[in-house]
Amino acid sequence: MDTLITFLTSLGPQHWLVFGLILLIAEMASGTTYLLWPAVAAFLTALISLAGFSNWVADIAIFAVLVIVLTAFGRPIVQRWRSENNAEGLNERSKTLIGTRGVITVFANGTGSVKIADTIWRAVSEDALTPGQTVVIDAVDGATLKVKAA
Repeated sequence: MDTLITFLTSLGPQHWLVFGLILLIAEMASGTTYLLWPAVAAFLTALISLAGFSNWVADIAIFAVLVIVLTAFGRPIVQRWRSENNAEGLNERSKTLIGTRGVITVFANGTGSVKIADTIWRAVSEDALTPGQTVVIDAVDGATLKVKAA
């Protein structure tokens, strides 16, 4: 226990800075934003410790409070920012098809297939459609397109 107390009493701003850098590097490797807030808290603790306003007990308390506060307030802000800047339809080719036109190849009893560019998709519709008729993609359900007459 004495070695732990000796280690904690020797903590200085440089230790908090190195700890913050290690957490930041780990965050960059993972990309999850879970380690971003402790890294920022370690940097802020290093600044406060560098100013000489605290001892090791206060540094640990400041770090703990900052981690909790930054995580509670920063994480929702970053999640909202990430969802607002999300490219619509990225990695979902079928979502980009909504509103495009295609040609019915085979259709009977409300199901069939529609050709869009060079790809044939499974399609369903409430309309009575005939082969060769132009349709508009109204919605997507998995790999099935919901179409309506154009």
